[in-house]
Amino acid sequence: MQIITENNSIACFSSAKDGDLSLYLMSDADAANAWQKLPTVREYRLANPRYAQQVHGDEILLVDENSPSFCVGKGDALITACKGLPVGVFSADCLPILISSEKAVAAIHAGWRGSCLNIAGKTVQKLCQGFSLSPEDLHVSLGPCIGACCLEMGDEIISQFSKENETYSDFFFRREKWHLDLVALNKFQLQQTGVPEEKIQITEKCTFCSDEEFFSFRRQKRRNGSMFSFVVKIDEN
Repeated sequence: MQIITENNSIACFSSAKDGDLSLYLMSDADAANAWQKLPTVREYRLANPRYAQQVHGDEILLVDENSPSFCVGKGDALITACKGLPVGVFSADCLPILISSEKAVAAIHAGWRGSCLNIAGKTVQKLCQGFSLSPEDLHVSLGPCIGACCLEMGDEIISQFSKENETYSDFFFRREKWHLDLVALNKFQLQQTGVPEEKIQITEKCTFCSDEEFFSFRRQKRRNGSMFSFVVKIDEN
C-alpha cells in the first residue's frame, strides 16, 4: 500500500498485493473484517470507511459523523472534515484522486466519464467553498490508473469530450485508435481550479501494464478485484 502523509492526513492507495478490497460487494461484517486486516487501519485505529455506489458521474457527497458506515449513497466523490473517518473510492483502471487540507479531505473516482464531466475540478470547488479553503491550501495525490499507453477510446468518445470542452481533445492522441491521457487531463482540470502544479503528486504506474501489482478491468476483461484508495484526517499527536 502506498501511503502519503500531508496536512495531518494520510492518503493511501492499495494494490493487488493488499488483496481484493471490493468492500462494496461484501456484507458489512465481511467488509469490516477485510478492512481491519489492513496494517494501516490497525496502526492508526481507523473507523470503518465511507464510500459511495460509484455511477461514473459527477455527484459529490458530504460525509459526517452521522453518515452510515460503508456505503453512504450514489456518487463518485466524497468530502469529510471528520477526524479518523476515512473516505475512499474503488478502482481497477479508473483514476483515484485523494485530496488533503488542514480542514477537510476528499476522495474522487475519475473514470473517463467522470473526467469528461470534470469531477476533479468540481470537487475542488465544492471543498473550497464548503470549508473556506483556497486551492493553494490543497495537496492532491493521483493514484495508479490505466495509462495513456493502454486507454483506447472510440471516435465517439473524443467527440463527447470536445463537446464538453474543446480543450479536452488535446489530451487524446492517435495510434490505431484514439488514446486518452487520463492523468494529464485531470491534472489540467485541477490546475484550472487553481491547485498549484507543485501540490499535485502523481503515481506513474499503469494498472493495465502492471499485471502483478494492480487489478485491471480492461486487462482481465471482467470484474475480478478492486483497489481501494482512501484519505483520512488524523490527530496531530
